[in-house]
Amino acid sequence: MKIRPFRGSRAMRRQLERISERMDREGGIPHAVIMQECLDDMARELKRMVAAYDGSARKAKELLEGFLIAEAEGVKGVAELRRSLAGKLSTGKLSKRKAA
Repeated sequence: MKIRPFRGSRAMRRQLERISERMDREGGIPHAVIMQECLDDMARELKRMVAAYDGSARKAKELLEGFLIAEAEGVKGVAELRRSLAGKLSTGKLSKRKAA
């Protein structure tokens, strides 16, 4: 079987090398640590989505889906993000679109 060269980005390659080295040193990563990293990533992405929300229906649907998934997975801080989005909506800090 022919071994193909790595085709990812340089950043991904460095990250994979760091993970491989850590696995060699420490013998693996506990599942709880991996899950916590995933939940933290979800929280950061949801925070970015709330900050980038412009009032469009498409982004509203994506936000709702993100909130539902995050709550189901047990992401901390979802209620706080919802409150910040509600504050953004109530203060009118969204782009003003003309009514159809």
